[in-house]
Formats: sequence, C-alpha cells, structure tokens
Amino acid sequence: METDVPLALKHLARLLDLRKRQGDQPYRVVITLAASLNAEVRKAICHSESWSDLRAYLQQLGLRDRLGVLAHGLALQEASQNLNGYRALARLCKQGYFTMILTGGIDAWLERAFTSENVGLEQLCQLVLGRESEIYLQEKLRDHARRREILLLKLFGSLEAGLLASDFPDLLEFRSPLREILERELNEDLIVIGSPTQEEAILRLLSTTSRSSIYYVSPQPPAEDDRLLRIIEARHRESAPFLIWGTYGRPTHFFAGLEALLSSRQALTVTVTELETQSAAFPAAAAQQAVEQRVVSPPAALLTGSARAPQPRLHADVLLVTVTEIEAQAVLALFSQVERYYIEEKTYYLLGEVGGTSLVMVQSEMGQGGVAGSLLTVSEGIRHLQPRAVIMVGIAFGLKPDEQHIGDILVARQILAYELQAVVAREGQRSVRLRGDRVTASPLLLDRCKSGAKSWSGQRVQFGLLLSGEKLINDKEYRDQLQALEPEAIGGEMEGAGLCAAAQHHKVDWILVKAIADWADGFKHVNKERRQRKAASNAARFTLHVLAQGGLAPLATGPNWIES
Repeated sequence: METDVPLALKHLARLLDLRKRQGDQPYRVVITLAASLNAEVRKAICHSESWSDLRAYLQQLGLRDRLGVLAHGLALQEASQNLNGYRALARLCKQGYFTMILTGGIDAWLERAFTSENVGLEQLCQLVLGRESEIYLQEKLRDHARRREILLLKLFGSLEAGLLASDFPDLLEFRSPLREILERELNEDLIVIGSPTQEEAILRLLSTTSRSSIYYVSPQPPAEDDRLLRIIEARHRESAPFLIWGTYGRPTHFFAGLEALLSSRQALTVTVTELETQSAAFPAAAAQQAVEQRVVSPPAALLTGSARAPQPRLHADVLLVTVTEIEAQAVLALFSQVERYYIEEKTYYLLGEVGGTSLVMVQSEMGQGGVAGSLLTVSEGIRHLQPRAVIMVGIAFGLKPDEQHIGDILVARQILAYELQAVVAREGQRSVRLRGDRVTASPLLLDRCKSGAKSWSGQRVQFGLLLSGEKLINDKEYRDQLQALEPEAIGGEMEGAGLCAAAQHHKVDWILVKAIADWADGFKHVNKERRQRKAASNAARFTLHVLAQGGLAPLATGPNWIES
C-alpha cells in the first residue's frame, strides 16, 4: 500500500469499517457523468473538453447518431483500468460496504464488473431511468434496504439499452414522487465520485442543513465556487477533511485504494491533528492546481463554454437577463465554469464565450418597475458592461393553447406594453383599447434568431407579438380580454417592456426569447415546477444555439448602426 494515501480516504475507510461492524446504514455512492465521460472522452467526441461544446455537438444529431458517437468515444478510453476500479467497487458491495449506487455512466463497465465478480441478478437490481416505469422505480428505491440487494440506478440512460436522457448531457430534474424518494436517499451519508456539474437535479436535492457527510472524490481540486463544495462547507464549516483529489481522486484508484485499506485493516485510525494539518495544507495546493488547469484552448467553430480569466473591468458582448431562479439556473447549467462579479447592488455572472461572443448574465426581479425590476437592471447592466446586445431569456404564458405546446419557444418580433390603456364609457358601454406602441426588436437579432431556428432541432420556435405588463396573470377571463384586444399576440410576460425601454434608450440591440410554461388560465399551479424548468431550459438552449452560430462576433462599431 502506498504511503501517500490521502488522510480523508483513510478516515472514510475507518468509518465504513465501523459501520459494517455495527450494522449501520452504508454510505450511498454517486458516480457522476464526468467520472466516465471525462475530458479525454469529450475531446475524442467533439474535439473539445468543454461540456458546452459537447452539448452543442450532440444537439445536431439524432438519437441513433448520438448513441453511436458516445459509444465510439467511450470505447477509446482504457476500459481495463475502469473495469479494475469498478471490480473493486463490486467486491466492496458484495462485502456489504455499499448497497446503493447512482451512476451517470451510460457505458456498461459497472455491470460488467459486477458480472465478473459473480454478482447475479438475485443480488443486483439494475434500473435505468426512462426504461422502468416510475411506479416500479419508486417501489425498488423504497424497498432495496429491506430486500438486502445492491441497487444500481443509471441516471442518464444506457448505451446497451439504446436509451439516452432527453436533456443529455444534463440531468435537470426528477419527477415527483421519485424526486422526494431520491431527496431522502441523497441526504443520507454520501460519496460523490467526479464533479457533479451535469447533475443539476441531484445538486438541487442536497440540503445545506443536513448533518450527513458528503465525501467528494475528484481528480482535480474543486473550484472555489463549486456548488457541491459549498454544500459540504455549509454542513461541516470546512471541506478539506471530506475532499479526496489527485491520484486517488480517479475512480479506479479510489475504489482500489479503499478496498486495500479495508482488506488490510491498516491504520484505519486518523487523528484530529492529522485532519487539521490536511485542512491547513489544502487551500494553497488546491488553489495552485486550479490556476494551472484553468487555461483551455477552445476549438474553432464550436461552442466554447470555458470561463475566461478574471478581468480588471468586466465587459460583455452580450448581456443575458433572467428573472426567476429557475430561469437563472437554466442558463448557468449550460456552462461548466462561471465567475461572479459584484458591481454595486448586482451580481454579474461571467459565463465565457459562445461563438466568439463574450457572455455575462444578470438576474432581475419580477416586473419592469421598482429598484430591481427589468428597466433599471438592464439600464445598469448596459452602463457597467457596455454590451453590444441584450437578450432576455426565460418563461412566458401562451395565448393559443390549441396551437401551441408547453415548452414552445416564443421570440418577440415586437413587444406591446398592455398596462397603458384607454378606458372609455359611451352610451352605457365601456370600451377598452391599448395605447402602447408596438416596439420592434433589433432587426439584427431577429435575423440571427431566424437563422438559428433553421438549424434548431429542439421544440418549435414561434416569432410574433408578445404582451408585457406588471400583472402575474393566472385568470382565463382576464387573459381572454387581453387576447381580444390584441388577437395577433402569441404570448405574454412581465419584464419585456422594461427591457426594450432600457435598450432603446441606450441604443443597444435587444430581443426577448421566452418559452411557454403555462396558459395563464387559473391552472398555473399544475405541474408548475416541471413546466417552468422545461420552458426555461428550452429558451436558454435555443439562445445559446443562436449565439453559437457566430453571427454576433463580427460586430465592432456598435449595436445595429454604422458610424460615419
């Protein structure tokens, strides 16, 4: 056994040994997508290590081709090393150290490892999201401990089964009541293998107030803004005693090292002084390695989602504006690295570059008015960042449920503020008409969105008039009144009027891209979270698809005018 085994690994081995002897619940194991679809595999598939590049590349392919290129990329990896590591895991499961594994891997290495260790179907329950019914999944997850079986749940699909998650390579949400069951399981003691940047659905379920432990295993030290790292720090005040990185952060070395410690029953004793020494040593070493690994060369003609080094003064070619937390998370989930900048009262998120265009996101409060509404948020964002264009991304309500579907993407050709009305009574009859102007979006951005829509393989994109006002509408009668006033309108929302007013004042190109989350018909609460997440994700993905075409990068003299 090597002498440089991390103290956190020794401590974990000691705890696992104690749990087994005392008959306590085992740790749950989460193996992320990044553990198998690592940087080398991603580069083999799309010539880039960036998750954003991989996402953009896969979105251009049909399901069969996606499965084919993923299988080819994974086959290039050294399968024997992965199999050896997973065989160690299989032996640990046979011995009772682990009974539940959630894996983002779509390959069959885990299953082959269990087979090679003679773990049969009577001992191993293999589940794939999307293959089994939700009722069956719920039953197995609830009863696996009582049945004393090893449960293996594949989260992103399976190459062998020909299944791939619809949002691959992202895991955005679990449906209820499966979500509640997994939330309970994931807030028990946990070991996470690999960076969970793609497992948004899991990160959202992890409580910062739980007293359960999370051990984080990764080849590289996590960045300061790593969300899992923040959760660990919130639970335990410090993270170093729970981090295993470097050589033993690789799955094959981690499981082999853990098995060696447990089988030899070595040491399994770690003093408080040793852990404190590790805590003190970790930040400097981790920070240095993080800096060394920060620079990534982006590929030509592909989406580059790597964040750039901090700048003395933040600048953006394009400012993305979101409102709700779901909208903001839908955008942030598309980038592997995000840097925060604090300018006066607002937080700005440096996302990186897409199609040669630098992107920053800011989050507004709901509505156009107020000190943090869209009007002032966009105005201040333009003043601080000097962007060439502003794009508002998020969710809206649809006005044509017979023609439209939840998740359809609405691009505002024009925006009409419906709050400005003339209400006139004549001969005992009241008439209402809208007095606001139809404000047309930037011809440049409309052109780029239309061009992007031609190669977009996602849900339907519709261009037209959107209504904008301060009211959160969830009443069919009122919605129908608005539609009668403007029959051409295809949808409505609350912040667009502030966007176009601010952008026009500063002479900056603007457009609004939002997807349908409900019909404003009194049933907004039905499947609310699922619908909103779907709509926000569709709008964010389409926006990045448009930007990835590169049509905004050549702008050099300003937003949609020519200097004389």
